Amino acid sequence: MQVGDNTAPATSLPHPIAALSQEPLAQERTAIIELLNDNGRLRGALPHNMEKDYRQLVIQRAISVMQANRWTTILFYLFIGLITYQQVHYVANPAYLQQEMMIWLAIYLMGGGVFAAIGALVYNPKLDRYYSYYMGTASFLGLCGMIVASSAFHSPYINQQASYLVIFIYMLVYSLASLRLVVASLIGIFASFLALAVITTFHLPVDFGQYAQYTGLSNVIGFVIAFMIDQRDRRAFLQARLIDIEKQQLNQLSQEMARISQEDGLTGLANRRHFNETLAREWAIAEREQYPVSLMFIDVDHFKPYNDTYGHLEGDKTLSRVGRTLKKMAKRPADLAARYGGEEFVLLLPKTDIDGAYVLAQEVQAAIDALAIPHKSSKAGKYVSVSIGLSCVIPNDNNSITTLIDQADEGVYAAKKAGRHRIRIFPVPDVMPVRKEINTDGLKENKGI
Repeated sequence: MQVGDNTAPATSLPHPIAALSQEPLAQERTAIIELLNDNGRLRGALPHNMEKDYRQLVIQRAISVMQANRWTTILFYLFIGLITYQQVHYVANPAYLQQEMMIWLAIYLMGGGVFAAIGALVYNPKLDRYYSYYMGTASFLGLCGMIVASSAFHSPYINQQASYLVIFIYMLVYSLASLRLVVASLIGIFASFLALAVITTFHLPVDFGQYAQYTGLSNVIGFVIAFMIDQRDRRAFLQARLIDIEKQQLNQLSQEMARISQEDGLTGLANRRHFNETLAREWAIAEREQYPVSLMFIDVDHFKPYNDTYGHLEGDKTLSRVGRTLKKMAKRPADLAARYGGEEFVLLLPKTDIDGAYVLAQEVQAAIDALAIPHKSSKAGKYVSVSIGLSCVIPNDNNSITTLIDQADEGVYAAKKAGRHRIRIFPVPDVMPVRKEINTDGLKENKGI
């Protein structure tokens, strides 16, 4: 079958990269690049969805770290207990030793209770959404209690040593609790003031200058550290998200290129290359399983005069409508409708005998007739029509794919020679299939098989 000069010009395909640039992923990628290039905007909250994902990532990472380091934390806390016990035991005034040891034990058990509660909560996935609430509460109570306890000892030396642990807890709240920067700051500041109120209310010993110095500096240094960690994590999150988006875009581009390589840009049908590949695959399966393969060649009648009369743009529209109609006729997963070239189309029908192919050919012809596309230059009727050639082969050593194609081509030639708008089978079977009555009311002037 030759493809002549009457081939309609194909509509240009949109460039795949240009198409992807309009996708939501591309818009998100642009927004991320702008954020990474603008440190001022990076200091604030990210756009809503990104901020939510970022916070979820930070919380999940914090929970994972706590779960992974459970025994390390327990051993470290036991080590702290041993060290502080020795300090209190050997430094305390013998007259107040029992009282000092009771205070130490109360502080140690309180701290252990806070850590145990956090450890239990992080192992319950259902409570992950409440992480900020329980971690914030535990941080506030633990910090406030430890500040008060650092003034509860009778010995000024022990109180001073306890204040060093308070500074350590400040750093934990700001750097490891993974709370929002504002929340961590509020916890640190309010815990400092509330603890001071408790200390003064119960007339516990306190050096106001020293207290202001170590709580103030702890909050300032903790804030700076938390800010730097937050900035680093936000940048790392955006960079990781950017890489993920680019991977998704590459996958989309790869899929789009694969689709374009298999699809005719004008009609949306499979192109000739994809048809040839599919036919070869189906032929091999049919040869192994010994079932028939039918092929339908469809040629739009008098298409060059149609282009000359209505213009190539209308010709493209007509081919597109014919293509959409044929696509609906490929009803089974293995069926394939393709544009073979110009105004020529094919319909591959595996596991279909000639009777089934003939019935479907009648449906195809009736469906094209039903479009009722005016064609005043056609000699076959008043509307756009098609000539159809059919071939059916069971693959064996005596035939090939070329046999199937050539026979369908001969069928189209016979249909045209008979006056067009016909269906012809090649080779002509001994017993012709029974003609199925197709409802073509209103198209009587444009029928013929």
